[in-house]
Amino acid sequence: MKRFSAIVIFVFLGLISFSQDSVQDRTTGTIHKLSTQKKKKAPFKFVKNFFKYSTIYASGRVGQPLQETSKDWYVDQGSNLTDVTEVYPYDYTVSVGIRKIARFDYEIKPNVFYDGSEVNVGSKSNVGAVEGFEYIFAHDWVRQWGDQYRNQTYFLRYLGKYWVGAIKFNEIGVADLRYSQADLRSRFAIGKFFNITAGVVGRTHRPYGYNPIADYLQYNPWWSLAYEYGYTDNFYGIDYDNDDEIDNFDWTWNDPDGNKVADTDLDFRNNIYGDIVNDYNGTMLDSVGTMYTLSAAVGLDFYYYSDNERFWCHMWGNLLPFHKHIAGDRDFSYSNFIGQNQWLDYNAGVIVGAKLGKGFGLFVEGEYLKYWDRRVYSGKVGINYQLK
Repeated sequence: MKRFSAIVIFVFLGLISFSQDSVQDRTTGTIHKLSTQKKKKAPFKFVKNFFKYSTIYASGRVGQPLQETSKDWYVDQGSNLTDVTEVYPYDYTVSVGIRKIARFDYEIKPNVFYDGSEVNVGSKSNVGAVEGFEYIFAHDWVRQWGDQYRNQTYFLRYLGKYWVGAIKFNEIGVADLRYSQADLRSRFAIGKFFNITAGVVGRTHRPYGYNPIADYLQYNPWWSLAYEYGYTDNFYGIDYDNDDEIDNFDWTWNDPDGNKVADTDLDFRNNIYGDIVNDYNGTMLDSVGTMYTLSAAVGLDFYYYSDNERFWCHMWGNLLPFHKHIAGDRDFSYSNFIGQNQWLDYNAGVIVGAKLGKGFGLFVEGEYLKYWDRRVYSGKVGINYQLK
């Protein structure tokens, strides 16, 4: 995949360099090379144009956490009452980035300043609003409902008249989806409204489909993993009627430092064991390493915006039907876990808006992405009426 990415970048920049170092006579079709003096100025002009109209931003937001509506109580074997209500810390988002994405006709800049929460359709569709370079390099640190995660988007695309090349890295923390992608396709414009793109996509990704804890529990009892993490249990019996016979029994649990963390197996599994499993899964997935997959891809974009600005329809989608594992441990390839060599990955999006009368309008928006065994989707529909 590293070699593939290097080839994509080399071809990518080579095509761009060719387009910068030559001009085409529109009458004869003859390509003329630029003069040496113009070539010397070309790199500086390229850098200037690359960053022209881009925006660098940094922002921070805090919000009210999820509030508990009732108390949760725990009673141990000694009838000791403990308030175990989960109290969430405040939510926050810290964002930094640089962006240069052209807006389509129907898109309106949501705020005076960029803060990282903006989502431009141009970074999702196959064909942007303008030709040339577009990019987003964004990193968010998020805490929501007590969970901390990262969202990252590194996106660079060059849209030419007959081809499109893109390199992207996406991490969607809340969906546990993380992958990088190098995309090189031919572009075929059909009339004013349709664009078809076809080519290859190289992706790096985690070993999706592999569930380490499921494999572990096939051959080991659940408590063995707790022992491996340094937890210890202690058996105790319960004599309800004081007849010197055990009527029930269970185990208390201590953490690696010797502190009691649970009075029963059920208490341990409900409150402690999940963190052990998450750590184990993360460690095992990291030990497997990165998978590298090459896929065939075909995309379709449709864009219509009426001259009177009263109706617009924007749709895009991609199909990745054929895949080849090119690097990484093949035993953990996705095809190995689903039991077949090929599968269908896809994504699609739609935005429709209409102004149907004075002050009345409606809109429909939706996205769906299915990569490996991960799904990310969103949608909204609404009606607006402005009183005069």
